[in-house]
Amino acid sequence: MKGFVLLLAVVLFAAPAAVADWAVDEGFEGGSIPAGWTVIDYDGDGLEWVAFSHENAHSGSWMAAVEAYSSNDGDDWLITPQVAVSSGDVFTFYARSWYSTEDFEVRLSTSGAVVGDFDYLLDTVTGAGSSWVMYEYDLTPYAGQNCYLAVRWMVDTYCLLIDDVKVGQESSPVEETSWAMIKAMYR
Repeated sequence: MKGFVLLLAVVLFAAPAAVADWAVDEGFEGGSIPAGWTVIDYDGDGLEWVAFSHENAHSGSWMAAVEAYSSNDGDDWLITPQVAVSSGDVFTFYARSWYSTEDFEVRLSTSGAVVGDFDYLLDTVTGAGSSWVMYEYDLTPYAGQNCYLAVRWMVDTYCLLIDDVKVGQESSPVEETSWAMIKAMYR
């Protein structure tokens, strides 16, 4: 019995397991934009990014949403907390429009979290549709720097939704232990 318990412990602790090493892993399930995030209503229309509960969230029940009722409005920023970027890190999130299409930019700052700091344009998305799409950006060129990442919404129709925001990388699986090695340890 003692040998079986040892074998079981070895198998459980030596089995492959992917370990996530995400500096940011946010699905807005707390029901609000989390502390450390920055929301900027740059157009001054009084409408800004909020956590929003709806059955159409990409995962869970909550997502971040921003809306406007006029095509003249819609310059709103959702900015991550500062992250220390390592080689291999990515910025990934899911986005969609409420209906029709929406336009947005993905930006990066190495100096601060105000609009004028976002010198690096990672992408301009025009016509994002009403189905969830994953967007992913390689941050390796910024390795060794502290960065802020932003989604800047520029209204096209009505509302942009963001969910499952991650910054960092998924670590490699723990080295798999072979059955031969386990058997040798058991003997």
